[in-house]
Amino acid sequence: MNRNDVSPAVWHYGLAVLVIVIGFAAFAGFMYQGISNMQNDLLQMKAPSTAELNLSEAGEYTIFYENKSYLNGTIYNTDEEIPNLHVSLKEMATGNDLAVHASSESLTYSIGDRSGRSIMAFEVARPGIYQVNASYSGSEGPQVVLAIGKGMAEGMLSSIIFSIAALVLSIAIAAAIVYTTYRKRKKAFSKIVEEESMIRGG
Repeated sequence: MNRNDVSPAVWHYGLAVLVIVIGFAAFAGFMYQGISNMQNDLLQMKAPSTAELNLSEAGEYTIFYENKSYLNGTIYNTDEEIPNLHVSLKEMATGNDLAVHASSESLTYSIGDRSGRSIMAFEVARPGIYQVNASYSGSEGPQVVLAIGKGMAEGMLSSIIFSIAALVLSIAIAAAIVYTTYRKRKKAFSKIVEEESMIRGG
């Protein structure tokens, strides 16, 4: 057997590198897709103003201040400092006011032409139409964009888990390829050395 004909070929090591590159691409893709989907699920409104939003699920919702945003054909690029906004909510079916409190989670996102951070949260007991009123407390301020959504933390965690899983899996596969290739090539080389030794001895 010729040393140049040892199987598996050296290019198998390159295959391991390719698998890792694909893993990193999958990691970035899952993260981008996850954040993009979460942004698309957010309900946007201009502030200060009043809007009626259809909240399709019960549970806790988070209010985000988007300092970079796009809404109804208008690009917004406002200060990163969170404006002094007062936000109130009312359930249209009952007329009951909802309690709005500071967000217990510090969530941020930035992708494409949108960038936001969590500022407030509220709880709804049932799906329905809710009136959201956003105004400045005792002063005037710039037009900004608020976004309201549910399950952002869980969605981000899910995206992170899938992304890391894809990366770890690719590294594991690449390691298996490298190990298998090394072991088989080492065995093949040992056999060649043994054959050459027998030929010389003969």
